[in-house]
Amino acid sequence: MTDFEGEYPSEAYAPDGTTLWWELDRWPDKPKQKYGGERRLAAWLAFNVEVGETFTMPELRAALGDGVVPNEAEHLNRRLRKLREDGWELPTRKDDGSLPPGVYRLDAKGWHPGEGDRPRGNSVSQGVRRRVLDRDNSRCVHCGVAAGEPYPGEPETSAVITIGHRVPNAHGGSSSDLNNLQAECKRCNEPVRQALRSPETLEELRPDVLSLKGDEAKKLESWLLAGHRLRDRVDAIYDRVRRLSAGEREELKEILSRKIRG
Repeated sequence: MTDFEGEYPSEAYAPDGTTLWWELDRWPDKPKQKYGGERRLAAWLAFNVEVGETFTMPELRAALGDGVVPNEAEHLNRRLRKLREDGWELPTRKDDGSLPPGVYRLDAKGWHPGEGDRPRGNSVSQGVRRRVLDRDNSRCVHCGVAAGEPYPGEPETSAVITIGHRVPNAHGGSSSDLNNLQAECKRCNEPVRQALRSPETLEELRPDVLSLKGDEAKKLESWLLAGHRLRDRVDAIYDRVRRLSAGEREELKEILSRKIRG
């Protein structure tokens, strides 16, 4: 974690010019209204932790106090998850098995009070999120990994599927247009968003499509007609197996064992 030396930049301070955003207890222009904990968390992270650095809950508590970072782990996790709606990427050991328990890494900074008013309409509604995940079979459109699956060759990992934007909000993209949204794992989501490239167009793709051989063209057509990359029968059944309860999966293991061993 960065050991900040010297004065903070002007945007780290509230309108009074002397109070840091994360030191606020009340809104500057609304003295009766408490200043939001998520805003204070975002402000402190923005000006004290650099992308790629890690931090822990004890460090946050020491900097902000228990009033912002309470001891209840789930309460704290909810507040950190809320930051993701504003573009923050904060993976833990659940997302990256190389991280020690209780350690968070800052992969991307999102909105914070120093940038001005909080953007409106940037978050994806739960209804739209469900429609996108159902359409994309809860699999990353880039690498194909499914929610909860380990990445190939990394059995200790567990993929987290999020909703990505083909055109980022900052570049005019919509969070309500299904054509601008797609299922992405966290690993693929951040590099794609950081690249800030315009989505590929049909005109750019056309030469490569026309160069496909007969069998290749038929395979691509079958995927397009199905709406997703087709997998074999076992893959399709496994997608359904993942939605069983833990007890049902254990029972299924016994059924398969008896079938295989007669």
